Amino acid sequence: MQFIDLKSQQDRIRPQIEDRIRQVLDHGQYIMGPEVKELEEQLASFVNVKHCITCSSGTDALLMALMVLDIGPGDEVITVLYTWISTAEVIALLGAKPVFIDVQPDTFNMDPSQIEPAITPTPGPSCRSAYTANART
Repeated sequence: MQFIDLKSQQDRIRPQIEDRIRQVLDHGQYIMGPEVKELEEQLASFVNVKHCITCSSGTDALLMALMVLDIGPGDEVITVLYTWISTAEVIALLGAKPVFIDVQPDTFNMDPSQIEPAITPTPGPSCRSAYTANART
């Protein structure tokens, strides 16, 4: 059963697609080529931000976000059980401990009432936490 006609959509822009593919093949920069910079600039402009950094996958996006927060050994990251395995995978990859809480059944977003009880008391003046959530419109 065909739900969407991708072929007819592609046919409308096929010459542009083939031209861009040809450009990449001609210059041979398959990773971090000029098209990546162009995409990042266009995305930044589209969402009206100064910078945009693309990556290869959602897993890498989660990893980058945790790395920016300097998450590592000894840290705990609160996240939800109802998520893709990569969420816990990148937390563990950085040497941190995933701390799982449940979601709200009506929104599937992290249940805020479970966050504070999940925070492990640690000595020191500050508490750092990072968590992921599912946005629902």
